[in-house]
Amino acid sequence: MLVKSLRFIWVLLALSWVMVSAAQDRAFIQAPLFEPAVDYEGFPRLENCVDERARTLKYHNCRDSRALYIAAYKKARAAGTPLMVIFGFNNCPYCTILEREYFSPEKPVYGGRIARYFAKGALDEYLAAQQAYSIPVLRLHARTEHGLKLADDLGVTKMAKDRGWHRVWSPFVVLINPQTGVMASESKWEAKEIYCDWIAGVATSLEKVALLEPGEPVTQRKRCPK
Repeated sequence: MLVKSLRFIWVLLALSWVMVSAAQDRAFIQAPLFEPAVDYEGFPRLENCVDERARTLKYHNCRDSRALYIAAYKKARAAGTPLMVIFGFNNCPYCTILEREYFSPEKPVYGGRIARYFAKGALDEYLAAQQAYSIPVLRLHARTEHGLKLADDLGVTKMAKDRGWHRVWSPFVVLINPQTGVMASESKWEAKEIYCDWIAGVATSLEKVALLEPGEPVTQRKRCPK
């Protein structure tokens, strides 16, 4: 009887260890993909400026876009991560959709979701490393003088105009490699056909800026009519 009891306890301990190990193995897959690039409150406000929408402010019209960008860029470069920059404004309908579907704190996008759009080599590397994949996100106001000037200087305005737009469309999402300064964008929110899963477009941009090994995605990056 004692032997059976000890054996039962051993089995329970073994199962517990397996469950803990499995949870630890999944932890990096279930870590949130997106994180704030900066603490906006840590930057000085522009003099005599009134917040566009104080209660639900996402795009800070009263904080200098260049200062925010420089800080986010340096931080991402030191951390060895990509940097996502979103040009938008608080009353932008598509910006609201983007926030609700991909940046909701109540329903975060996990690293495993983008990993399935990796090429096999990149996916194998991600799974072997067992480290969370994170992308810092910086939101910049695209209807302020300082935001528009920064978009001009970075080449984002030219990128938009090369696609036939007369200005930076909102939200205009740019992925940047902070080690090289190379940027890419798959922003096509107003197009007739877009990625069925916007995260697939993020993976595509990461390949274009050489932050992800290119190749045939493990999961097809499908496009759907809008």
